Amino acid sequence: MSKMSNFIRQAHISVVTRHADAELARIQSLLTHRLLVDGRADLEVLFGGLVAAVDEADITPPPKTLDLIGHSVPGTSLLQLGEWIIDAASPTVTAFFRELADFDILPRLGIHAVRLLGCNTACTEAGKHTLLALSDILGMEVWGTSNMTFANHYTSNGFNPDWRFLLVSSTDLREREEAKAGSVRPDPYPRALDLDGLPALPIVSASRWPRRLVDRDSAREILRLVRRDEGGVMPGLLAAPSCELALPSARPDAYHFAQVLLDENFVRVYPDPQQPGVLYPVSEPKALRSIVDTLPPAPIA
Repeated sequence: MSKMSNFIRQAHISVVTRHADAELARIQSLLTHRLLVDGRADLEVLFGGLVAAVDEADITPPPKTLDLIGHSVPGTSLLQLGEWIIDAASPTVTAFFRELADFDILPRLGIHAVRLLGCNTACTEAGKHTLLALSDILGMEVWGTSNMTFANHYTSNGFNPDWRFLLVSSTDLREREEAKAGSVRPDPYPRALDLDGLPALPIVSASRWPRRLVDRDSAREILRLVRRDEGGVMPGLLAAPSCELALPSARPDAYHFAQVLLDENFVRVYPDPQQPGVLYPVSEPKALRSIVDTLPPAPIA
């Protein structure tokens, strides 16, 4: 029987950074069942082994959580496993989790929730965005932490349920965002999306997220996918974009900028840089994604 068979019968699959400092080494030594990884490649191999173990055992795995355990990055509090930082602003990160969702990997293992167990992983804007984005991609609850975490928060079976008050769910975060916004529905925006009405600016600095250069033909295709008469303002929306589009303007050295966010379901623009962005729904998110994936990086002028 596969050596993975013991893991699929547990209440938690605990995945821990292999090369650990003293604190993570203590967590490793506490856990009876733990899987060690150095990054994304190891995770891919791990999931392949777990799925093979389920198929070999021919069982329905019991419900469980996937616990990803490591340190968080200073400043952003994003969880780091080996050399891999789990940041939903990175297309390679979202692509990894989207592939898990597309092939139903987690449900096949009995996993009903993912927990990012590092220090303060639900406390920063980047951390909150990552929890919400992964929840949307996977279609399940994703949890982070509201404080520091240490070895004494664990038992031999995994994260100690006595400390569950340190956990913050993606549902909690989403409800807080909606409360801040005052409504789940965006306020109506009185103007249809008009590229010429957006500021035209040069590319003078690097962006916090990937920036793509859009030619005129691609711009027309993108605009056909945007429901340009259904814009809305959501001042409390925390979602960071997956990328920013530099769309051509009447000036050869300037561009209109639009952000793609929430798994290509919306495009956000800023007609007035001093006001909240305006969101426009996308009629075919997959079609927009396929266009964006072909666009080259935007150079810095």
